[in-house]
Amino acid sequence: MRKYIIAIVLLAIVLSCKKETKTEGYQPRFVVEGSIEQDGYANISITHNLPFYTRLDSAQIEEIIIKYAKVTVSDGLEEEILTGSYDRKLFPYFFYKGSSLKGKAGRNYKLKIEYAGNILTAETMVPARKNLDSIWFENRDGMDRQLCIRFTDTPNEKNYYKIYTRLEKDPAFTRTLLSNQDDQYFDGKTLDLKLNRGAYNNLTQEYDSYFVAGDVVELKFATLPKSGFDFWQGFQNELLNAANPLMGSTNALKSNIEGNGIGIWCGYGSTIYRITAK
Repeated sequence: MRKYIIAIVLLAIVLSCKKETKTEGYQPRFVVEGSIEQDGYANISITHNLPFYTRLDSAQIEEIIIKYAKVTVSDGLEEEILTGSYDRKLFPYFFYKGSSLKGKAGRNYKLKIEYAGNILTAETMVPARKNLDSIWFENRDGMDRQLCIRFTDTPNEKNYYKIYTRLEKDPAFTRTLLSNQDDQYFDGKTLDLKLNRGAYNNLTQEYDSYFVAGDVVELKFATLPKSGFDFWQGFQNELLNAANPLMGSTNALKSNIEGNGIGIWCGYGSTIYRITAK
């Protein structure tokens, strides 16, 4: 889910300046994307926004990445200060990672970021993971294959889901198209979904929504709390609006970051499946 960060940065730029014509009205804000998965460690990236008309180059991108923050995660019993590390395969390539405090289903986790006199806080819950009933490919034209899944929602329980895929060779997962699922319309029912691959990032103009026979595919099926669903659903809607010239950015994202920031700190109950398109 790290590929989301460049889209979040660009979206935060738009949201902070959508009514501005001059940079004098620009208000600096931090952009946070953080996650902690069931049986996994916390992973945080921090950047800051820019005025809408800023020219982006490598030097400018280097400046927006926050590398010297103090980032703390706690569950009420244990506390861990995360360690900064580089991953040049991903953007923004600098992350704060945990190594001792693992996510546990049903437990709440608090995030605290301290940087240059600023304090950002957030809280999330890690929901229990949900297993798929089945996963398969359907044939399309030629060598194209469409990934399909089936799962049964737990009755009388509010659930939210998010779906990602990646090829075995890819460095990170990418959201599928319409990856967010709310059980409002299928509470307690069995649901079949035909998945289409999402774009590598917001700037990708053309891509194939299907896989190809022979592809080794990993699928991540994740549960998430309402705060995470609300953020990613709003994010998805903004992307759809941006693709429509008749629509505009009209709503701020429902961020759960408290302080001078925007973004998301979210717990996930994730299960990863590996399947070959035949």
